[in-house]
Amino acid sequence: MTPFYALRHQVRRLDEELCGNGGKYSTGDVLFSGEGKRIVLEKPIAEGGEGSVFAVHSASETPLVAKLYHPNQRTRWREQKLRLMCSRPIRSPCVAWPREILYDELRRFVGVLMPRADGVPLGVFAFHAELLKKQFPSWTRYDLTRLCLNLSEAVHTLHRYGVILGDLHPGNVMVSSDGSVHWIDADSFQVEDYPCSVGTERFRAPEFHGNYGDFLRTRSHDTYSLSVLLFMTLTFGLSPFARQGSEEEMQEAARKGVLPYPFASYKPPAGFYPPDTPGRYVWSYLPRKLRDALGHNLTCVQRRDLRPRVMPGYLARCLLQYLRDMICTDCGIRFREAPDDIVRRLRQSHARPLCKLCIRRRSALNQASRNQTTNH
Repeated sequence: MTPFYALRHQVRRLDEELCGNGGKYSTGDVLFSGEGKRIVLEKPIAEGGEGSVFAVHSASETPLVAKLYHPNQRTRWREQKLRLMCSRPIRSPCVAWPREILYDELRRFVGVLMPRADGVPLGVFAFHAELLKKQFPSWTRYDLTRLCLNLSEAVHTLHRYGVILGDLHPGNVMVSSDGSVHWIDADSFQVEDYPCSVGTERFRAPEFHGNYGDFLRTRSHDTYSLSVLLFMTLTFGLSPFARQGSEEEMQEAARKGVLPYPFASYKPPAGFYPPDTPGRYVWSYLPRKLRDALGHNLTCVQRRDLRPRVMPGYLARCLLQYLRDMICTDCGIRFREAPDDIVRRLRQSHARPLCKLCIRRRSALNQASRNQTTNH
């Protein structure tokens, strides 16, 4: 795939001149697209630090929303960036990419028109078992792992287009009941030499210093954020750096890249113990390759490891193999295999993943075969 956007290494000089009007908008107001189409604002959906999001009435077959920036955010560089993004659209179901710039009747910059992403924000349900059960009652460990696979594949797809997500966190991704994901707030993504000027501290790579808008981020920075997000999703919200101690110690551990979980050749320092929660045991259930990849991504800075972080494409392959290992190769039924089941399977020479019922059936057949041999 030829990247739509070239990866740059230096931030362009941003034109901070205000080019929009100072007006505020509400339901029923009319705006215009770059092509002159009338866009009627409907009910407000959300409001954030950059602006407000409204449902809109338009002739498009795809449901759309309008993001209207606060008056102090309607700058020349933001309009230029959005014009670039709209001129090279990414038509992928994993992202709500900007469609058209919005103007007032005097053609002054106001906001941007984007596809509406249905679903539930990841942070609303994935980090607590009870909330997950309430939102998606039928979901199991298999579905959570499939969700992590879709997250990794979506980031990998955007990276192939030359896009850096930048502010990668659970509030910026919508999840459907089938586990598909849609990244939103794409207007804040980093494209070419336009930086992502916002961020979330918990998902900030430890080697990334300074103000968010002063530097261009890399795929490695995105990969660190993704690794934290995958860990938290698999452990129902447990931070990978949380340990028995105070919040300040957790922040220091994140800055230094010190995990309380072992992997490959890494052993936690003395006194670093995971918090006593159900999520702490998930790490030992994960396949070795997935543990090693996530662990390396989260600790390579502290360990001064010269190897780069494992990219989302490799994480996706590890997660796909993890899913395949959850399906019985005899009956094809999904199952959850506990650590003692794995030991038992290996001891009984069942190299392939089998559910308990098929293991018992095979054992019974083997026993019957031995009895027949003995009788003869």
